[in-house]
Amino acid sequence: MSILSSPAWPIAVRSARKLRAALAAAAVVMGALLALPAAAETRFTPGPCWFTVPDGEAALCGTVAVPERRDRANSRSLRLPVAVLLSTARQPDPDPVLFLEGGPGASPFGTGEATEERMEVWWELSAPFRRTRNLILFDPRGVGRAEPDTDCPELDAVDATRATRPQTREQRSAAERSAISACIARLEAAGLDTTQFSTPVAAEDALDIATALGAQRVNLFAVSYGTRVGLEILRRQGGRVRTAVFDSIYPPDVNAQEETAGLAQRAYRRLFDDCAANRTCRSAFPDLEKRFVSLVERLDRNPVDIVVGDHETRRVLRLTGGAVIAAGLEAMAVSEAVPALPIMLDRAIRGQYATLAEWAPTNWLGDPEVADGLAFSVECRESVNTADPQKRADNARRYAPYGLVAADDPGRRVCRLWPAGHQEPAERLPVASPVPVLLLSGAYDPVTPPDWGDRAAATLPKSRHLVFRAASHIVTSSEDCAMAAAVTFVEQESVPATVCPGAGKPPVFEGP
Repeated sequence: MSILSSPAWPIAVRSARKLRAALAAAAVVMGALLALPAAAETRFTPGPCWFTVPDGEAALCGTVAVPERRDRANSRSLRLPVAVLLSTARQPDPDPVLFLEGGPGASPFGTGEATEERMEVWWELSAPFRRTRNLILFDPRGVGRAEPDTDCPELDAVDATRATRPQTREQRSAAERSAISACIARLEAAGLDTTQFSTPVAAEDALDIATALGAQRVNLFAVSYGTRVGLEILRRQGGRVRTAVFDSIYPPDVNAQEETAGLAQRAYRRLFDDCAANRTCRSAFPDLEKRFVSLVERLDRNPVDIVVGDHETRRVLRLTGGAVIAAGLEAMAVSEAVPALPIMLDRAIRGQYATLAEWAPTNWLGDPEVADGLAFSVECRESVNTADPQKRADNARRYAPYGLVAADDPGRRVCRLWPAGHQEPAERLPVASPVPVLLLSGAYDPVTPPDWGDRAAATLPKSRHLVFRAASHIVTSSEDCAMAAAVTFVEQESVPATVCPGAGKPPVFEGP
């Protein structure tokens, strides 16, 4: 996410062969655990798995305790849920794959009823890795099943009580202020220090989990925000990392808040250029860029109210120029939606807003799938509060009209209230490391563009950067070859020069 099993640990086993392999490895794990210093801060506590283990597979589940504050000797412990999906090898390699989830604030296990479905995907996705190694999944502090939970249900309640007409920015801001203040008060009353959620702390927590499970070295597999945590691990304790696979790279020396307008412009530039270069797309959707910009300007002057969602998620959306840009970006972030983008934009230009509007994000902050408190703490500390307002304003003007996408930025509203920590300037420096690193980017990614992968590669001399022309955010979720390359890289610490020959092919756009 070497993890081997102990007969005292909770082993969910559906085959005798897996059980024998798990028992045979017990001495190795317990030896590693007993070899830890007596004053070690971390410990593994076994517990039942919270998901179904398929026939013929095995998992170890439990929690690892990490110190809430690393600068205080008697700090209380926080419990992080851990699941080790065991290798099918009789003698797994000693360096497991340690997975670092994105977000910040997302759980690799999913939440509620989605957990079983998510874990089915994990068993299948991890199978190639687990031919030789175990894979570690865990909830970061404050996320999912971790204790304490930093979710803000107060914001979810605000979202659930939206009126049938779009509220004004002032009404929305007032409701959010009340909900955020209530969440802060509740977390503080529980004794939670929200300043102790940060990328450096997340990096130390991840390594503590590896240590508690007896792994002296690991192979990192990280996606999106998790790549920033992975880079911080390389900065702090690179000697413990054998290889790293970073998918959709978020380096520490970029500030997404400052670059919002430029990221949007770059993503649309890719779409318009590819459509113009494709005879079929160019013929079906002529002057797409010019007509789209006219749509944005028209909606900015005269917004349109439209009902979106099904009977459970129905909401009234005020479709502004910024909202239509944001809707396109949300679709662009999903690789499977990229081929349909020209026709979606064309229909919206013709006044048929429904398909594109379904992608429009809500301006409400609540998200049941994300631990709001952790997300706010990290983003306020490392992105919003450190952003240069002048750079943000300059970029909004430079990349007009795409700066409209950040005109009603909820992050700034939150961070005026949220008690976040202070980021040290050294954390914003590029990470230099001799560790072999595979970087994966999607050309259509509007969140973590390929440029950021190039930026990280500049100080990673043993890195290889693969860009998939038709893919978007989190390439391994949509490109089988990207996942195969990741497995090969972990096995061999390199990939062939000819790996993924189809990666350079642009998307095939849908016609009218």
